[in-house]
Amino acid sequence: MPNLEPRPLDETRAEITALDQQIQQLFLKRMACAEQVAAYKLSTGDAILKPDREQYLLDTLGAQVPPALHQEYISMLKNMMRVSRKHQYAWMLDKEPSRFTLPLVPRLESPARVVYQGLPASYQAQAVQAMYPAAKKVSYVKTFEDVFRAVQDGQAEVGVVPVENSTVGTINEACDLLAQYDLHICHSHIDHIACCLCACAGASLETVKTVYSIAPARGQCQRFLKSHGFVQKDAENTAVAAQLVSQSEDVTCAAICSEQAAALYGLTVLAHTINDDKANQTRFIAVTRGLSAEPDDNRITLAFTLPHDTGSLSAALSICADHAVNLTEIHSRPIPETPWRYRFFADLEGSLCDPAVCSMIYQLSEELSTVRILGSYRISDSTEAR
Repeated sequence: MPNLEPRPLDETRAEITALDQQIQQLFLKRMACAEQVAAYKLSTGDAILKPDREQYLLDTLGAQVPPALHQEYISMLKNMMRVSRKHQYAWMLDKEPSRFTLPLVPRLESPARVVYQGLPASYQAQAVQAMYPAAKKVSYVKTFEDVFRAVQDGQAEVGVVPVENSTVGTINEACDLLAQYDLHICHSHIDHIACCLCACAGASLETVKTVYSIAPARGQCQRFLKSHGFVQKDAENTAVAAQLVSQSEDVTCAAICSEQAAALYGLTVLAHTINDDKANQTRFIAVTRGLSAEPDDNRITLAFTLPHDTGSLSAALSICADHAVNLTEIHSRPIPETPWRYRFFADLEGSLCDPAVCSMIYQLSEELSTVRILGSYRISDSTEAR
């Protein structure tokens, strides 16, 4: 094949612009046809997504393209089909808003009863104080599931649990409980966490052999713990660890907890800010029984499952991008009793009060295996490290 003599770049760009203008006109015609399809399907109740029809077009039109450009053409055609479906969903919602309605309830801004896991002076207790300072009754329970159960059974109006840490990542148990219980996130708070090593009076770094705390707290301090060769043991909570060490009166034991917990349980701080990442932060969520939304919400959490098909996750995330909704976090968890199948949890910027967000969720709910809205809420942020 002879070498092509490159022509001036400006000439090639001018040709590309002219071609893009032709494509633009064809695009507008195609979207007009998409509206006609949407109108027909609105009248008949037919589904917008037709996988067999789309695959037929991909196979037929793809066969007419040179092999060297086949994959590029298929990618372009898939994107065009997805954008066409987006336009159809939006058109349908505009004509018939009742196609996608949400069972929203008024938000409980000042709950009377709030529950958390652990003991007073734990990081969760501090998060409750930051999130709901006017709560009339704050109680604590033994496990994360006890928090969810207390809210579900009406013993508390709101429950607070940690869901994510900037050092160790997602708190998997909290996410699994979100999937298991019919509760919704109504508020979230990010707190700066400074872990301390605390022990009984008379203890020192030399006397301590065993360190107690909840697994995520220990995970945040691994470099410090390993450098001293401490044996690590589990406790249900940082404050529970502090209480356990206090009651033991054993100078060979220490707890990873907050300064507040050390003061409450009469411990001495042997080392401050022992976490590996000095900018260590934990995000807490508040769960309640009803789904609520406010215009100033800045986060939405969804849980969804996908068909086990090539590109299904990419297609789902592309729908978010098509609606200009920013994805801030995504992770997966195994689905119980279905080996190697996963549920995805996604956090996105926005509010359920935004019609564009609702249009996005409507499209996702029509095209994915399952979609569940876990909450629309606002994230607050502590400005002082603890």
